[in-house]
Amino acid sequence: MGAPVAYSMPPPMMAAEPPEAASIKTLLHIARIIALIFGIIFILIGLATVAALALIGFGFLGFFGILWIIWAVIDFVIYVELKQIETMVNQHQYEAAKSKTLVWMILGFILGGIIIGILVLVAWLKFDPLITWQRNQMQGGAPPPGYAPAYAPAAPAPAPMPPPAAPPAAAPAGAPAAPFCAKCGKPTTYIPQYGRYYCYTDNLYV
Repeated sequence: MGAPVAYSMPPPMMAAEPPEAASIKTLLHIARIIALIFGIIFILIGLATVAALALIGFGFLGFFGILWIIWAVIDFVIYVELKQIETMVNQHQYEAAKSKTLVWMILGFILGGIIIGILVLVAWLKFDPLITWQRNQMQGGAPPPGYAPAYAPAAPAPAPMPPPAAPPAAAPAGAPAAPFCAKCGKPTTYIPQYGRYYCYTDNLYV
């Protein structure tokens, strides 16, 4: 007899990702696009300013052209960093993503433009319920209200019913009652495979 076949266990139940995660990724994506647009605009303004001032002499006004270019570089850096934060959210690294978002939220307000700072601020505020949900999942706690599991647990299969016991062999329909043994006088037993009655006391067919 061969060894029993081992069956692998099914994967654990995964809870559905809270809506805050999708909202954070949307906000970060919009902020990235705005940062990229601002970066392109600022660098064009900066290069145009530097080129124009180069014809008449830089002087003090040349500082503004360089400043536009610096803002453009910062916006490009914000674009790259927000992309990395979005990747961290996809990988469920919510606490690390929140810490990194705080830094670029501040820089977004100061150097990247108020719109970028506001979008990143809203995303940063949405991390708290997301982190709480993740901790509940890791500790086996119940998820917050409104979060349903992605897969409903299957109902346990009912236990199989035992097969009904075979009824005792009966005499064929219409057969007369079991006769008594002529030798010992005890009732005989009908044997279906031979179609005759048998006395177990005397070991003979009647």
